[in-house]
Amino acid sequence: MEMPTNVMPVVKAAARLAMVIGSLGALAGCASIPQRAWANGQAMSSSRAFQAVQSGDQSIDAHRRLQGTLNPRLLNYREVAYPAFGTWW
Repeated sequence: MEMPTNVMPVVKAAARLAMVIGSLGALAGCASIPQRAWANGQAMSSSRAFQAVQSGDQSIDAHRRLQGTLNPRLLNYREVAYPAFGTWW
C-alpha cells in the first residue's frame, strides 16, 4: 500500500521562497546608488562652496556658489580647447 504524497506544503514553501527572492531583488535595485549621483555627491563635497557652508557661512553668496556646483550637465565635464578657426577643409 502506497502512502499518499502531500504536495501542498512543498508548493507553499516554493512560493514563499520565490517571494523572498523577488523581494530581496527589488530591494537591491532600490539600494543601489547610480554612478552619476555618487559622482555628483563627491564633486559637491569637495567644492570650496560646500566647505564654506559646512563651516558656518550662511550667506546668500555661499549658497549660490553651492547651488552652482550642483549642475548635473557640468558633472565630469572637461572643456576641450579647440582652435577658434581651424582648418575647415
